[in-house]
Formats: sequence, C-alpha cells, structure tokens
Amino acid sequence: MDLPNARSHRLRGCALASLAYLAATALSVWLLKDVIADAPTSLRAVVSLLPLVPIAYAIREVLRLVRANDELQRRIDLEALATAALVVGLACLSLGFLVSAQVFEIKGGTVLVWMFPALSITYLLARIRAQRHYR
Repeated sequence: MDLPNARSHRLRGCALASLAYLAATALSVWLLKDVIADAPTSLRAVVSLLPLVPIAYAIREVLRLVRANDELQRRIDLEALATAALVVGLACLSLGFLVSAQVFEIKGGTVLVWMFPALSITYLLARIRAQRHYR
C-alpha cells in the first residue's frame, strides 16, 4: 500500500475509533449510572474501561502512520508531541498550584479523564502549527 492510500486508511481508522470511543463512553456512563450502579466492583471496573478498546486501536493506527512517514513528517510529529506534552503538563501543574492555594476545587477523577483528550487536541493543534512552520 503506497503512502497516500495508507495515510487515508489510517486516518479513516482513527476517525472510526473516535466515533467508537464516543459510543463506548456514552454506553459505559449509562450502564454505570443506571443499569449496574449496585453491581460488584469488578464488573463496574470492566465497564468503566470499555472506552479504552477503541482508543487502543486509534493509538495503533497513529503509530503505524508515524512509522510509514518520511523523516520530515516524523520530525513534525515529534515536535507536535513534545509541544503537547509540555503544554498539557504546564496546564496540570498550574491547576495543581491553584487547587493547593484553594482558589478552586477539582475532583481528581475529572482531571484524569480529561488528560488524554487534552493531550490529543493539543497535539493536533501543535501538528498543524509545525506543518505550517516547515512549509
């Protein structure tokens, strides 16, 4: 499979995985709140981790896409990933300081759930910026 076809195939896989993630998350939340709220902890744990399945597939597709890229595209991906990690890390550190100063209160679970989406969105924005830089 040549690179343009492989790229569109991988991107389509990521898009489908994202839709599956949204569906799995909605199903998981509904089951945990309404259907199995009083179920054993082990069952609730398994149901709560259901959204990880499509995310793991999306990660696999992204890694395959990066491996198929040329050196410039890999450099863009590395720069975008480093930027995303540093920006999200700085945001988390800032939130931690604000919570420690009792400026406001955040539940730990809420922060953890939003870490990966924040990293993903920041990566996409940083990748667009890096692509423009190397044009």
